[in-house]
Amino acid sequence: MKRFYFRKAKLLCLFSLITIYTSAQTPTTVTAGSCNGVIATFNSNDNGFNSPSIYGSIFDSSFYYNSSRGYWTDYLPPIRVTAPGFPRAQSIISPPYPNPNPVGTFNVGFYYIVNNPVVDRFQIRIISVTSTGQGTVTNIEATSGVQSFAAWSTPVPYVDNGPTPTPLLNGFEGFVCMRLIDPDITNGPNTTYRVEVAYIINEPFFAVFDNFSIGPLNIPLPVDFIGMVANRNVDNTVNVKWDVSDEIDVQEYQVERSTDGRAFSAVGSVAAKGKSIYTFNNYNVPATTVFYRLKSIDIDGRFKYSGVIKLSGNASDSYADKLSVYPTPAQNEITVAHKKLTRGTKMVITSLDGKTLKTIIPAVGASHTRVDVSGMTPGMYFLRLDDGMGNIQTTKMLKN
Repeated sequence: MKRFYFRKAKLLCLFSLITIYTSAQTPTTVTAGSCNGVIATFNSNDNGFNSPSIYGSIFDSSFYYNSSRGYWTDYLPPIRVTAPGFPRAQSIISPPYPNPNPVGTFNVGFYYIVNNPVVDRFQIRIISVTSTGQGTVTNIEATSGVQSFAAWSTPVPYVDNGPTPTPLLNGFEGFVCMRLIDPDITNGPNTTYRVEVAYIINEPFFAVFDNFSIGPLNIPLPVDFIGMVANRNVDNTVNVKWDVSDEIDVQEYQVERSTDGRAFSAVGSVAAKGKSIYTFNNYNVPATTVFYRLKSIDIDGRFKYSGVIKLSGNASDSYADKLSVYPTPAQNEITVAHKKLTRGTKMVITSLDGKTLKTIIPAVGASHTRVDVSGMTPGMYFLRLDDGMGNIQTTKMLKN
């Protein structure tokens, strides 16, 4: 019994410490936010975030950027592999961003994994960074106060299926989205904002911070198709595989097939599972040339198409060593089939007289690239692919 009260007393002291430290000039109100614009996924780098110890108490802890998992967490072999202490406070601070929200408001969203979203807490602070003639001035403009994860999200059970799974990373996952309303958020021309998110964790389990948002930015839907390939088997089954990144709030992938590369119909679907690689078997496929594409459907009904891949009637797979474009002639969009690409690749569309009209940087690892040509006038064009290693391929493209 004494041990229970000792921990409870430590937790109350921690709450008091955070509340006092994060006082802002004007009381902040909080409501449900709009956070469909994820600007930091941490899939390939730390995006300039850092995790200092800011509270100056024995309960301080830090997040670490785990590049193999693509998020911030306590778990970082060999630095941290054993159970962390508790209760503990750990914070993460963003680099400065212009506020994309109306004056007096700031939306903040983030994905989390915690062991107990009912008991565990978080707090958000908005910190202004203003350039003046005398130097840079920082100030705390708004604070959410200490909040429950469960009160601002819909937690679902989390199972650690990542590389080197650990029993110390379990509990629940969810996405917090909050709008902070405070007149101190002024959006001056020389002012940017840093966002600090602090966790208060009450169990000896690791926690995760990921997929950071500051509002409804005009960015693509939350999935990026990296590559897609189709393999034909002797029993007229076609196996379609694809890999994705930035899979956020995707509900399912519909697999669509066409005989001409223009008119598509669904042949099946695969539920999104938070994986990077998916596969689908399409049975009884005609032994003729067919085309495939994917339609990712978000949980709110929005959708996004992948590029189109072509499986010739006499081919066992859709890989392309030779540069090709389809459909042809094109109307609004083309798919460029090419060899699997590495970093440094560039694609350029030029007019017949050599004028550059569009430059595209394909995704690393992609074997097919979608290109929007809706704004181009009808006619013949050249498409040039430079892989950055001295290998250049060129093909023609016809636009209707």
